Amino acid sequence: MKTLTISIAPSNIKSNDYYDGEFDAAVGLPPKSQDGDYQSGYLAKVRETGKTPF
Repeated sequence: MKTLTISIAPSNIKSNDYYDGEFDAAVGLPPKSQDGDYQSGYLAKVRETGKTPF
């Protein structure tokens, strides 16, 4: 039996904290952090929707 191995380069996609914060606020999760871009995205979504998820 032969095994096929495929090598894949690491992804260059970086997590964007701003959009992570927006997503968490949109689905009603409490904030994970109060730092930097995450908090900015979280608060922007809360201001946009007018709903506080906590």
